[in-house]
Amino acid sequence: MKLSAVVRGATLSAVIAGLLAGSYVLNPTVSAQSGRQPDKKKVEKKTDVQKGQEPQEPVPPLPKDAKDQLPIKLSTQVVNVEVNVIDKKSGRLIQNLTQKNFTIYEDNVKQELTNFSTGEGPMTAVLLLENNFRNRYWLGYFTPSIAQEIFQSAAVFAQNFVKPRDHVALVTYSMRPKVIQDFTGDSQALYQAVVAAARDTLNFSEANIYDALAFCLKGGKAIQLFEEDKGESEYTGLEEVEGHSAIILVTLGKDTFSRLTYDKAMKIVAHAGVPIFSIHVGQLFYKKYGDSLPPETRLDFEQARNALTTFARLTGGSYFPMTFESEIPQIMRTIEVLLRNQYSLGYSPTNTRKEGKERKIKVEVDVDGDGQPDNKMLDLRFRERYIEPDDNAPKKK
Repeated sequence: MKLSAVVRGATLSAVIAGLLAGSYVLNPTVSAQSGRQPDKKKVEKKTDVQKGQEPQEPVPPLPKDAKDQLPIKLSTQVVNVEVNVIDKKSGRLIQNLTQKNFTIYEDNVKQELTNFSTGEGPMTAVLLLENNFRNRYWLGYFTPSIAQEIFQSAAVFAQNFVKPRDHVALVTYSMRPKVIQDFTGDSQALYQAVVAAARDTLNFSEANIYDALAFCLKGGKAIQLFEEDKGESEYTGLEEVEGHSAIILVTLGKDTFSRLTYDKAMKIVAHAGVPIFSIHVGQLFYKKYGDSLPPETRLDFEQARNALTTFARLTGGSYFPMTFESEIPQIMRTIEVLLRNQYSLGYSPTNTRKEGKERKIKVEVDVDGDGQPDNKMLDLRFRERYIEPDDNAPKKK
């Protein structure tokens, strides 16, 4: 492993310590436990808003390319679709709708809704942070460093938006993923884990983002921060977790030497059914110094932007290019609001085919109950496609 003696916790720890007040003592209890998976009985829903309450301020505007979430694996004949309904004019979430307000189509064929709920349960998510040690002093002349932007984003989310009934885990990656904190609803423990990760400089210069995403989605082996000498432990992927889940990815976005190719990573991401909220750091650096960077470096930035945007588009998440540190709280609040305020629709497809083919979903919302859809005045966020079961697929051994 390559070390960075210059940055061993000094600058970055000071920045994070000053970000939010409090005394944080690190100890091995922050480490993750083998079999990373939240209690299934607590992750059936993922919103924590009280019935009848409306947000006090508009939902911040979001990119319009995040509507193609593909499914969690379909092991049953019920297709679940989570929908955010946002008024285009005011930017506010529209709440208190009932099943009668929704109509759903599959491949242009109307389906009968069998399940409906507004969702009032906890949020389930993995904070996935790039911890490439080069980001701590990127090209040696830029402050804040890329790493500071990454860990400050995670710190804001941990301390301000995690509630006791939530399930949030923290994973970092460079050459390979490292589990810092298993699923928890303890915001203090999660914040301590962020500080611990920020002080962890024992990392490679590589940033294998495709492999890290595959680990979070499909599970696998990873090391733990405080028990690296004990080797790797086996963890469960989010696609195996019952209920709704998400990945909050904070990264510069460049992949170096992942074992997975870009195309293979995209297939895994698209088929897992887990929305990815990509927070793309380094934008200020690129805007200030992009013209003076060599062509290959500029190309790296553009490729990273394309990949992170595609992750969001394929999964029904959102892409957030973060330029200024002052944007961090609003970005994180937007993600939290979207995760907690969803209508959950379910239907049994009239098409019984099971050949592993793609199907398209369309949702219409009649807000005022006049019998006509109001989609033109709404910003609807839902997964627009899914993959049907495949009876001929190879069985897992």
